[in-house]
Amino acid sequence: MRRVHRNLKRDEIEALRDKLAELVPQAHAEIPELIRTMRLIVRKSQAEYAHLCGVSPRVLADIEAGKGVQTTETLGKLLRPFGFKLGVVAPPSSSI
Repeated sequence: MRRVHRNLKRDEIEALRDKLAELVPQAHAEIPELIRTMRLIVRKSQAEYAHLCGVSPRVLADIEAGKGVQTTETLGKLLRPFGFKLGVVAPPSSSI
């Protein structure tokens, strides 16, 4: 497991923010990648980010690893520090 990225430079943080902004509006963005990128932006370890969000460190580790199925409540807690909310997104080619 990689260590906390407290030594990220300002331009690296900005690059992560840009990456996050690119991922969020897309229907194919993966939750594990989004959560991990958000955690790295705030320079927190998994344990620290889990505590900040009010979830178990084990749950956060499982989500970042893409294991198991999580509740919408848990995912909402992990998105809250960035002001994001869960939603439903149709694929771009979908015609409903």
